[in-house]
Amino acid sequence: MKDINLLIEKLKMVTSAGHSDTAFKSVVDDVVKFYCDNFELQLDEVAILLTDKDNMILSFAAPEHLVNAGMIPISSPDAFAARVFKMNRGMIENNFNQMKHLHLFEYIKGPGEKVRKIWKMMSTILRQGDVKFGVIELSRKGVSLHESGEDFSTENLEFLESSIREFSPYFVKVLPGDFRGKLL
Repeated sequence: MKDINLLIEKLKMVTSAGHSDTAFKSVVDDVVKFYCDNFELQLDEVAILLTDKDNMILSFAAPEHLVNAGMIPISSPDAFAARVFKMNRGMIENNFNQMKHLHLFEYIKGPGEKVRKIWKMMSTILRQGDVKFGVIELSRKGVSLHESGEDFSTENLEFLESSIREFSPYFVKVLPGDFRGKLL
């Protein structure tokens, strides 16, 4: 696993002046890269979704090609991110393709990429203390199940949850007042 302390030191510097669009993007990009490196994921396999001020919708902050792709109502019974947010706990689904979920965002191609289905998903809450402000999802994609890689484990979820607790204070420092992707 990559050293979390190096990233925390960088986040401290980037967020020291508080919110700016540059600081926000840097925190999002650095956290995405951290999980890509630690779980051998592609950039489009890490999604960060943030709530609006009323906790009614989730909007993508990453991956970049989904930032302006739409929003997920937290009331949605089919959205994995909404379930994680409402249940207030992390989840692993290594048979993601077999469960009922929103397929829409899987079919939006990133730059120069072909469509790859999500086969496995792990997700947890973004929170600072008792305040929830989003969800992070790590997925394993591929044309086939075989191509998608290994299953997520309980240990992987524990690492995700403990590391995201470390990063959350830095997210909070740079969060826009009412994040809604690029749609505003």
